[in-house]
Amino acid sequence: MIERDLYEQYRFTPQQYTTYRTFHAFVENGEFYCIVPVPHQEDLEILEIKQMSDYMKFHQGEQFAQIIPTNSNKLVGSVAGERVVLLKLPRRWNIRQHLKVREGEFLARFHKHGLYYPYPPQQATRLGMWRELWQNRLDQMEMWWKEKTEERPANRFEELFFETFPYYLGLTENAIQYYVDCMWDDKQNEVALGTICFLKYGENSLNDLNSSVILPTELIYDHPSRDIAESIRTKYLKSKMMEEITGFLQDYENIMPISFTTWKLMFARLLFPLPFFENVEGYYYANSDEMRTIYSSQFIEFIKRADDYEQFLQSFFQYLRMKREIKLPEIDWLCVV
Repeated sequence: MIERDLYEQYRFTPQQYTTYRTFHAFVENGEFYCIVPVPHQEDLEILEIKQMSDYMKFHQGEQFAQIIPTNSNKLVGSVAGERVVLLKLPRRWNIRQHLKVREGEFLARFHKHGLYYPYPPQQATRLGMWRELWQNRLDQMEMWWKEKTEERPANRFEELFFETFPYYLGLTENAIQYYVDCMWDDKQNEVALGTICFLKYGENSLNDLNSSVILPTELIYDHPSRDIAESIRTKYLKSKMMEEITGFLQDYENIMPISFTTWKLMFARLLFPLPFFENVEGYYYANSDEMRTIYSSQFIEFIKRADDYEQFLQSFFQYLRMKREIKLPEIDWLCVV
């Protein structure tokens, strides 16, 4: 099926397949390609992420994979019954130079180039949409939780979800209110200052040669605080080292100063319990027992560290107030004063 579709749509006849990250991949005429499913992205959104990727490739270098159109010049193909884009990855020797760049400096330069992007997307954007997106996810989560109040939990995952949801409901409402207050106080409309960002920054490390390639499907248009917050969250969940976080922020600010509005947006995003939502959503949307087991294990591990993460929010809040003299609004519910 894959072989036929690749030939009919791209005139490729790969002899051997491998994987790149989680995607099917192959070599053709000395070039490395991967097949990335895009089941929920419309054609306009794919065009917009291609345009953003092309723009960043021009300014940032050969670190970006390239979308290969079909024989009929369409960006989206169909392989094995799935909507996909075919990506050609850059040669390894072209991306080695990026591996020596400090992460904070890399991200700041990335955002700096993206600030001047002349074509703000209509679909490939999350700018100014956090409140609506978070509220929609919270509403869906609350529906699942209410269903569980009417039946006996089937396993440890459902028990923990039932027990912990009220806490994360409160935390999410705090995040939404923090974001709304930031929008209200933003007299200079900095919230609307968009740049090219990552859908989920922090999952791929610049220190790993394979992961240093940036795929167009990883891009989104949003406020730079999105990536800064997700980098901080990832660093804490992996190592709990404040020194690593503060070093990253200092490196970033060497290139791009962080405004007061950006600090507030960043903290709002850190308040939003993204891993909680990702694992619960992943569990209930999973189409196999194997995937449900993976999401269940990740969820249980995250819940075990809930107290640690709340302490991190408190210590990071105090760091901003005491060391950086950034007077963020207080949050009584988290006992940060």
